[in-house]
Amino acid sequence: MPISATQAWAEAAASAPKDEVMLITIELIHPTFVENGQPAPIRAVRNSVDVSFRLEDGAPVGGGNVVPFKAIPFEIDYPRIGNLGAEATIRLDNVNREASRYLHEAVKLNTPIQAIFRGYLASDPNTVGQGPYKLILRNVKRTARQLEGQLAIARPQNMRVMREVYDMVRFPSLLQVS
Repeated sequence: MPISATQAWAEAAASAPKDEVMLITIELIHPTFVENGQPAPIRAVRNSVDVSFRLEDGAPVGGGNVVPFKAIPFEIDYPRIGNLGAEATIRLDNVNREASRYLHEAVKLNTPIQAIFRGYLASDPNTVGQGPYKLILRNVKRTARQLEGQLAIARPQNMRVMREVYDMVRFPSLLQVS
């Protein structure tokens, strides 16, 4: 899972032009999130209005399709080292109307909720500009106004650490004897 970003996303992040808005989304997937016999993930965008985005072709649910994301405010704390390695607390506000019908059943299963983060530019809703990053959401607690849980890397053993291939052609001094 290397850090990947489109050129447009990298430029927007580096220069932060005032007319280019970067929108962060989260998609929550679980076997109990089903509607009319079909998977029904919870999709949220950190924005004030609902937005539709095109998912990447390999997305677990609805890959390659334009799907709606509900405007649900959420925040993520800075990561810290926890039981499963790096963990971060996530809080989603006002999710009871979206998530309450699923959470009761999801808690009964011993299957973690998959959380997928994606970043989009508001000017290009058809291209995933950052991500997707696949995490697991666990220890979910619901209060009257908030959903809170712990995010962790889903399979840290499969993470790609080094992105550069070091070979003799490009880096001949690696094997020279001093």
